[in-house]
Amino acid sequence: MKSLLVGFAAVFVVVGCGDGTSLSDTSVSSGSDDEVVSDAVVPNGQVVDVQVLDNSYRPLDLTIEVGTEVRFDNKGRNEHNILPDVVKSDAELIELLATDDSPTVWGVVSTELTPGDEYSHVFLEPGVYPYYCSIHGVPGKGMYGVIVVE
Repeated sequence: MKSLLVGFAAVFVVVGCGDGTSLSDTSVSSGSDDEVVSDAVVPNGQVVDVQVLDNSYRPLDLTIEVGTEVRFDNKGRNEHNILPDVVKSDAELIELLATDDSPTVWGVVSTELTPGDEYSHVFLEPGVYPYYCSIHGVPGKGMYGVIVVE
């Protein structure tokens, strides 16, 4: 038993030691010891709320800066989903989220956005992000919205 505890303690000591960098460091070295270049976009601390109501998102159109978090708050009486226009169902979104980890992939399935639930996403890439609820609309009609990230 003592040897097992000593083994665990050794693992903790080894894991706790390091060169001071963390897995979340986003700096890229340019080869020179005195120059570090970072090209990663990080959250900017801004949060914009979108109300998810029965049959609509408010605001419908939204323009934000890169790094802004958009928080969707289901204030309706029904469950909703938030699907990028490139998918047609909760099942397709689940597959997309499981196979593509790029920062432009986002959305939430209906079982995770029931009345009172929230969903947030930080938009780290400029672009136009059309989305909709497949329960109450289709791309561009019914319950849909557009987020423009500049």
